[in-house]
Amino acid sequence: MLGCTAALAPLARAHDADPEEQALSSLIDAELAFARLGLEQGIRAAFLASFAPDGIAFEPAPVPLIATWSARPATANPKALKLEWHPEQAGVARSLDFGYSTGPFKLTDTTRDVPPRHGVFFSVWQRNGTDPWKVVLDMGVVVSQPADFVALGAAPRPRFKGSVDAATQRKALIARETRQLSTAGAAATAGTYADLLAPDVRLHRDGTSPVAGRAAVAKAVRDRAARLVWAPQDVRVAASGDMAVSYGKYREIARSGKTQEGYYTHLWLRDAAGRWRIAYDIALPAT
Repeated sequence: MLGCTAALAPLARAHDADPEEQALSSLIDAELAFARLGLEQGIRAAFLASFAPDGIAFEPAPVPLIATWSARPATANPKALKLEWHPEQAGVARSLDFGYSTGPFKLTDTTRDVPPRHGVFFSVWQRNGTDPWKVVLDMGVVVSQPADFVALGAAPRPRFKGSVDAATQRKALIARETRQLSTAGAAATAGTYADLLAPDVRLHRDGTSPVAGRAAVAKAVRDRAARLVWAPQDVRVAASGDMAVSYGKYREIARSGKTQEGYYTHLWLRDAAGRWRIAYDIALPAT
């Protein structure tokens, strides 16, 4: 079973679950229910039932899922494509209104004798009070074999405990992303990509298994490009100001001058000192 629920089991036996444990458990339950619905009714029905009205999915460009998928005609066989997934790691903001989940998925075309496709999903969830969790952003990458999340270590967590103004933090994150970054070095040097990373950051890219840790992620990105340019399109911040998600367009510029463009998602967490750090960097090429 998934590591996050296993980790909660001893806590539940030792004492009544605190609000954060309850929120995390309810988010995991929502993800599992989403996956079950996909198997029972098909991908289209499950996504339309589980996304927020303004939720975004990447195809690879970001689209409002409810409006876009509702406008498409339903297929004759809604279960022709079988999508199986489960959360391996998850986290929630201190305000308990915002969280994320990630894990492996497998996509099987039941109408053809072809191997299934494996990948890694990343979903951001939001809710109002105790209302049901809804997906506000979902991005997935394709990998060659099932990802080993145990080897990546414990899921990143926000550490900030102070009071904040979420609107101010949203502006700060937009400014933080609207610039060009060097990928030089693996150390947290001012003005470089590595300086924005959490120590336990994760990198999700098409064709490769997830990478964990600041030095390893910085090297993987440095091997791809000398410079990065991000153009954020939106940022959502938890009411507690310790977790946020941004998405937009990216451009990677190689040392040869060749460029690659696409779309990114960043999950930001604040450390104990209040500094925003990228905990997950996920990207899809435009073509």
